[in-house]
Amino acid sequence: MNALIGIFTNPRAVFDEQWEHPRWVAPALVILAFTALSDVAVTFVFNSEDVVRARVEQMIEVSERFPQLLTTPDEIRTQTEHRIAVSGKPWLKAGVDVVLAVLVFFVLALVQALYFMIVGKVMKTDLDFSDWFALSVWGRMPWVIAAIVTTIAAFVMSAPHDVSEYNVLALSTWMELPIERVEFFHVFVKSLDLMVIWSIVILTIGFNSWTDKSLGVSLAVAAVPYVVFYGLLLLF
Repeated sequence: MNALIGIFTNPRAVFDEQWEHPRWVAPALVILAFTALSDVAVTFVFNSEDVVRARVEQMIEVSERFPQLLTTPDEIRTQTEHRIAVSGKPWLKAGVDVVLAVLVFFVLALVQALYFMIVGKVMKTDLDFSDWFALSVWGRMPWVIAAIVTTIAAFVMSAPHDVSEYNVLALSTWMELPIERVEFFHVFVKSLDLMVIWSIVILTIGFNSWTDKSLGVSLAVAAVPYVVFYGLLLLF
């Protein structure tokens, strides 16, 4: 329990204490529990059917204005019929969202751990894959804060046009999306938030603690995947 709190208040102490025997089960369970509660709360508060239909109309408008896009209006309508059907069954939607959240969590953690392991081999560190997986999981603890903020926002905000607007920590809270780049730029500003930056900070401290590399090198290693990911979103 002390480590779960300390990762927010004194992450270096947590990583220093776990240097020989990193543990990831407790933080993973906490992250998944809060994420699941947030998904369920948002599902039952948010009127997703109306929003899906509004979103479809917006996408159709974009496809009509920019015919070079591969998706036609008829294809858009066909693709969203299933989403509209699911949105009318909140428990089913909540279950699907929770399962997807679990899958996304572990896939991202595994991929990031693999990245850290490769970098660690290049830098000749003594850490193995399980250690890097633990670092990746601890680096996702800000997801807990994001889940709490999203849940509170769902109950206190008036009905938004997009469920992602409940994430008041995202860049989209402070900037408008240009419609001509709605498909990719939309993803960028709604996925990049303060919790991403916080995660990079935690990962930097953890990498520095476990490898004795400088903070500059540790920051570069922790930030590169995020820079590449969001850079590709902006380019395309």
